[in-house]
Amino acid sequence: MDSRTDLYSPAALAIYACGFFSLGFPVLIGLAVPLWTLELHAPAATTGLILGIPALLPLFLSIHVGTLMDRTDVRFVTLLLAIAGTILPLLYPLFPWLAALFVLQLFAGFVYQLAWVGAQTLIGRAYPGDPRYYGRFSSASSLGMFFGPLIDGFAWTWFGHWGGFGVLALWGAGLTIAVLAVPKLSGPVGKLNWRESLLPDLKSYAATLRLIAIPAITLVVLATFLRISASYIRSSFYSIYLRQDAGLSESTIGILLAFAALSGTFGSLFAESAVASCGTQRRALLLSGAVAVLFISITPLMPNLWMLALAVAIYGLGMGVNQPILLAILSSSVGFEYQGASAGLRSTANLVAGLGVPAGMGFLIEFSGIRIGFYVTGALLLGATAVVWMVTREPTKPSALQSRSAGTSQT
Repeated sequence: MDSRTDLYSPAALAIYACGFFSLGFPVLIGLAVPLWTLELHAPAATTGLILGIPALLPLFLSIHVGTLMDRTDVRFVTLLLAIAGTILPLLYPLFPWLAALFVLQLFAGFVYQLAWVGAQTLIGRAYPGDPRYYGRFSSASSLGMFFGPLIDGFAWTWFGHWGGFGVLALWGAGLTIAVLAVPKLSGPVGKLNWRESLLPDLKSYAATLRLIAIPAITLVVLATFLRISASYIRSSFYSIYLRQDAGLSESTIGILLAFAALSGTFGSLFAESAVASCGTQRRALLLSGAVAVLFISITPLMPNLWMLALAVAIYGLGMGVNQPILLAILSSSVGFEYQGASAGLRSTANLVAGLGVPAGMGFLIEFSGIRIGFYVTGALLLGATAVVWMVTREPTKPSALQSRSAGTSQT
C-alpha cells in the first residue's frame, strides 16, 4: 500500500481533525476569557486566579482520564468531552458574574484540557512514534490554533461576547464530528463502568507516576512545564495587555494569535531538521522552548504592531518546533498500553504550569504593573530552563525523530 496515501487516509484525516479542534480550545479560551474579564472589570489578581483555575480539576484527574482511555474506548471518552465542549461556552454570557466565571472555568478547563489528551491518545494509539503522522498531526493542531482566534477575534468585534463564545461552541461541535469520524482502533477496549470510572484508581496513578523514572519522560515532563508556561503567558495576560495597554482591537489581537499559530504550523514541520541542526533532541527541545519563553515575555518592549507581530511569530516558531519533539519522545518511550497514561502525565505538567503561571503573574501585575509582570515571569522561566538543562540528560532510547531516516517526508 502507498504509505503516502496512508498519511491522508480517512482515519488519519479524522485524527488530524481531532488535533485541529482540541488544541484550538486553549487559544480560543485564551482570547475570549481575558476579554470577558475586562468587560466584567476584574482586578489583575482575580483575573490571574480566574485564568489559572481551569487547571485545577485536570491537575488531579488528567492521569485518571488518561488511564481510563487506555482501559476503555478512547474514542467514546473523547466524544463525551467534545459534546460537553459544545455546551459549556454558551453558559459564559448567560451568567455574567465573576463567581459564575470561576465555576465555568473550573469545568471548562477539565473538558478542554482532557479533550487534547484524548486527541494525543488517538494519534499515539493509531500511529505510535511515526514522525510523518506526528508532523501532520502537530501541523493540523497548529492550524486549529490559527483559524480559531482569527475567527473568534472578528466574531468578538462584530457580535460582542456572544459571538466570541459562540465560536467556541462551534469548535466543540467540530470536535464532536471529528471524533465520530474516527474508526475503532485496535487495542484494549473495555466496558465503561461508570461507578469505577468516576473515581480515580490510585494504582493507576502510582503506575503512571513511575513512568517519570524513565529519563526520556523526566525530560519531557520538565520541558512540557516550561513550554506550556510560555503558552499560559500568551493565553492569559497577553490579550489583556494588547487590549488594555496597547489599545488593539479584538480582531487585531485575534490576528496576532493566529499569526503565532501559523508560525507554529511551519515550525512543527521542521522539528526533525531542528534536532539535526542542534545535534541532540534535548538541545533542540530546550532551546526551542527558551526561544518561545523569551519572545512572549518581551511583549511590552515591542513599540508597534509590526514588532509585536515579529515577536509573536518567533514565539510561535519555537512552540511549533518544540511540540513534535515532545510528542515523539513521549510516545516512543512507553508501551502501547500506556499511551493515554503518558499523555495524561504530560498534561499534568501542563496544568501545574497552568495553575501557577496565570495566578502568579496576576499577583505580580496587581502590585508591580503589567510590564514588570511579563519581565519577571520570563526571567524566572528562562532560569528554570537552565536548571532543566543541567539536571536532565539525553534519552537513552532513540525516539521516532532519531530512528527514522532523514529522507522521511515532512511535507
